Amino acid sequence: MPELPEVEFTRKNLARWMLHARVASVKTNDTRIVRPEKPRAFVRALTGRTGDRIERRGKWMKVTLDDGRYLFAHLGMSGWFEHVGSGEAPLRFERVSFEVEKRGTRSRVVYVDSRRWGRMILAGEDIATWRALGPDPLDDGVDLERLAQKLTRRKRSSIKEALMDQTILAGVGNIQAIEALWKAGIDPCSTASAISTSDLEEIASGLRWTIQRTLEDLEKSGLVTENLFCIYGRQGEPCPRCGHTLERVVLGGRATTFCPGCQQRRE
Repeated sequence: MPELPEVEFTRKNLARWMLHARVASVKTNDTRIVRPEKPRAFVRALTGRTGDRIERRGKWMKVTLDDGRYLFAHLGMSGWFEHVGSGEAPLRFERVSFEVEKRGTRSRVVYVDSRRWGRMILAGEDIATWRALGPDPLDDGVDLERLAQKLTRRKRSSIKEALMDQTILAGVGNIQAIEALWKAGIDPCSTASAISTSDLEEIASGLRWTIQRTLEDLEKSGLVTENLFCIYGRQGEPCPRCGHTLERVVLGGRATTFCPGCQQRRE
């Protein structure tokens, strides 16, 4: 699932392709991606418009249009955008196509999504989901005092599940939480309310490390399927820090890799 770094990488691409470009035409008939707007109304509303600003908060993106409305986009589990020539054939799993004109040249910006769990919402104001998002670790940093206050209320939640709560920290998903907690040396099963101030400092440092590292990998290689992470998905392999065999546990319905040798439990 695309997390904060992948969505930030996508936002930068969309800014290159669509910012200040006129939308010459739109094609879609997908009622799951484009909702609650009907596809025909969606096409009509966006045709002729220009994107004046493209922002990201967590896993959501927001395009400010020249008529004052907003286009919100979420990549879901398997969505991404491609930039192709104007006359190229439709791509496999193509769901929405924007033909854009920029500096006299036309091209297509295509949303591709095999599972169709992504969303595009056209609205006249910020949607409730956007307003409910917590601070963005990349843009806002991690406010340790605010984070500590949030965690003290999570008496039954693991620290990993708490970090993935989008109202606490926007954009942190399964992979980034696994990598950050490994870097911090904290067992993901630790009770959220038992995490100390010094632990939070290590977690914040771990988040900065894994987000920046992922962004750098994306800039080098693009959206690739190769696992470039330190421990995510590597259960059964030796820990790159202490050599102990990495193990797997399920937290909040998500597979979680951790090292029982160098990640200590807080309870």
